[in-house]
Amino acid sequence: MARNRRRLLGGWGMAVLTAAAIGLTGLVTADQAAAVAGATADAAYGYVVKVRVGADRACTGVLVDPHLVATAKNCFATAPVTGPAPAGSTVTTRSDQPVAAQTVTVDYLHVRDDRNLVVAHLAKTVTGVRGSAPVSASASAAGETLRVLGFGRTARDWLPDLPHTGQIAVQDTTATTLGLVPLGDATICRGDAGGPVIRENSDGTAELVAVLSTSWQGGCLGETGTRRDATASRVDGLGAWIAQLKEFEVTGRVEAAGGTGCLVVTDGTGTYQLAGGDATVVKAGQTVHVYGYRAPNPAGACTQGVRVQVTQAYTVQTLTGTVTKGVEGCSLLSSGGVTYSPFGGDPAVVTVGAKLSIAGYPISGVTKCSQGTPFRVLSVTPATAVSLRARVNGKYVTAANAGAEPLIANRDTVGGSWEKFDSFELGDGLIALRAQVNGKYVTADGAGDRALIANRDYVGGTWEKFLLVRNTDGSVSLKAVVNGKFVTAESAGAEPLIANRDTVGGSWEKFDLNNL
Repeated sequence: MARNRRRLLGGWGMAVLTAAAIGLTGLVTADQAAAVAGATADAAYGYVVKVRVGADRACTGVLVDPHLVATAKNCFATAPVTGPAPAGSTVTTRSDQPVAAQTVTVDYLHVRDDRNLVVAHLAKTVTGVRGSAPVSASASAAGETLRVLGFGRTARDWLPDLPHTGQIAVQDTTATTLGLVPLGDATICRGDAGGPVIRENSDGTAELVAVLSTSWQGGCLGETGTRRDATASRVDGLGAWIAQLKEFEVTGRVEAAGGTGCLVVTDGTGTYQLAGGDATVVKAGQTVHVYGYRAPNPAGACTQGVRVQVTQAYTVQTLTGTVTKGVEGCSLLSSGGVTYSPFGGDPAVVTVGAKLSIAGYPISGVTKCSQGTPFRVLSVTPATAVSLRARVNGKYVTAANAGAEPLIANRDTVGGSWEKFDSFELGDGLIALRAQVNGKYVTADGAGDRALIANRDYVGGTWEKFLLVRNTDGSVSLKAVVNGKFVTAESAGAEPLIANRDTVGGSWEKFDLNNL
């Protein structure tokens, strides 16, 4: 019996459930046949969506992530392939959700070769829908009762505004499909392709086990046959595959790789090719934070790392300073002449009075604080209180005259705040030094032509940035970014510090960096 049934499913009588939009809207009332259909699905099933491909194909889909919709792959073409979606492909949410119906473009397809299943990537996040149906890890068994939902035609409507639903029984299973028999007055019609088949648990949760594929359509509007059995493509057990299709975040310095125009980022142990994104942000030498999704390499493209289609890209900045409290109670940090409102960091670290380096990027409209520019925190490094002792004379560096005069190595001890500096990490081995005596940053004045002095309110550019070089003898050297010169205790420490040496030639360019 099972063998005979499978032969019939592949024959002329079993219809693919993709609906033609012209057919859905072109019939008049006199053409409508009396047939049974399931009830309108409750608004709690907000994850069920309409899928349209151009002007002539309509299906159903299920949100498996705010950026991903699972549906039947034959909704898009007879034999779709992984890659950009056909023009005019969209997903529309239900009109009875907390957020008004949203129509979002489908920009990429992840196709399964072994079954009638595709996961469509959305160009924009879908928000404000009710309910969820995570992918089930458990297979269905013959005799199990499940629920199906779809936007296809019903017994009386060619193009319903809301999805309908009914219960079905699993008749048989294969490695990739379920054979289904509708129960009661339920039926599965054109336009239901890709609709979710869910398991409803006793605790009120639901799990996605399959998406609808084909049906005999008995009881559907415009159909004269009575046979109603159907098939669905199994989704259970594909949670890990779907998870790797979700958008993710990568942070790192962009580097040019082999191949024309190839750009890569290494984040931890992973290397990623960056495809697309704002070219003014995603460029070699820039440290970026990008959002994107895995997309296979097109022919002739880069071969290094995992290709990521970039959906959003931000230039990573590093703020330095002391956290203050705004009038609304929000944490604020002034850096580079701008006041920021950092969010997303550990509140036990980003606290009032803390001296911090905060890496991240500004982004609008994401906090409730009216003060400051919102700043997404990626990482936080507390500043370290340090002193510097010149190797050439064994004297400590001081911000002479409470910072009003240049730095000079002429103190026997760390006697107070004149000899204390806060070291802020800027990334890539760079630091900024802020004198505790006056709260000013050390600068290589005159682009390095004049002595170092602590007289800057913030790290405004390369004058206030130094590369911290650790020498093999345990000492450190400071290389000014502005001119690429090493800082020296001029005249064996008798004159102020200045960045004018090409190399670390001896003890004049070496210092002991001591944490306080």
